[in-house]
Amino acid sequence: MSSILIVGAGIVGQATGKGFARKGHSVDYVDVDSAKVNQLNQQGLFAMLPDQVNWDRYDIVMLTVSTPSVDGRVKLDYIEAAALNVGRGLATSDKFVVVVVRSTVPPTTTEQRILPLLEKASGKRAGIGFGLAMNPEFLRQRSNVEDFERPWITVLGTSERLTADILGDLYKPFGSLMVNCTPTEAEMIKYVNNIYNAVKISYFNEVHAICENLGIDSKIVGATVARSAESMWNPLYGTRGGVPYGGTCLPKDTVGFMAFCEDMGLDHGMLKATIAANEHLAKEVAPVAWLDEVEPSVNKVHSLPISQAAYTAQPA
Repeated sequence: MSSILIVGAGIVGQATGKGFARKGHSVDYVDVDSAKVNQLNQQGLFAMLPDQVNWDRYDIVMLTVSTPSVDGRVKLDYIEAAALNVGRGLATSDKFVVVVVRSTVPPTTTEQRILPLLEKASGKRAGIGFGLAMNPEFLRQRSNVEDFERPWITVLGTSERLTADILGDLYKPFGSLMVNCTPTEAEMIKYVNNIYNAVKISYFNEVHAICENLGIDSKIVGATVARSAESMWNPLYGTRGGVPYGGTCLPKDTVGFMAFCEDMGLDHGMLKATIAANEHLAKEVAPVAWLDEVEPSVNKVHSLPISQAAYTAQPA
């Protein structure tokens, strides 16, 4: 069993800590908010302020501090301050501690912002004196504890094998599909995951508005498309990347429906942008009809170089 320190005791931090504790790990929390620390201690958890941490106790440190958007930019001040403090703590310990970025951060943050801070403050080198990983969370706000305990996927972004093995063993009992990749790939996966959800919601909101104008029940349209469209039931469809759609139906139907909407005075901005993006790419790359022809890596984690994405289903 591991001794884990959760840095930042918000929703993600608490869900993460409680999930690991239920698997038998020793979990402590640290936060700069004394009120939150007191609240957690009153709940029977062990929480403390940063200057109270005994760094020799921990095998794994998870950064789950807030990374809010301010004026449209992700604010990294909090996680950088936390990383600096962790680095100072690592300097006082002889253990190989794995530091895990679990906060949502822009691609390259872990390797280009967090890593240098940890190395400078600790006087150690990543991969030798300590491990570093990016492990994005996929927790819904309303069911964060349940989602952590029953994950549908676990992404481990690491750059060296020892850290990958330590975190692989840590998450194996949760039984989810496990993906090994680089820290920057892990950061990108988290953003694309959320943005794809937002795009889907926005698309069906536009469909809903068009249906309302035409007197059509948008609920039956959406529910049926969820079962009829290949991109709904085939998870690889359209994810190939780098090629525009072609074939008989998609080019004809997209421009045809766009013309219909324009004739009816209906707005469909997402479809207009889709057509424009496809036409732009088609000037450089020939369109294809079969957008699900992807070669996913299905090898076991340990048979691939650490730089390659690896997918393996872990038994519960």
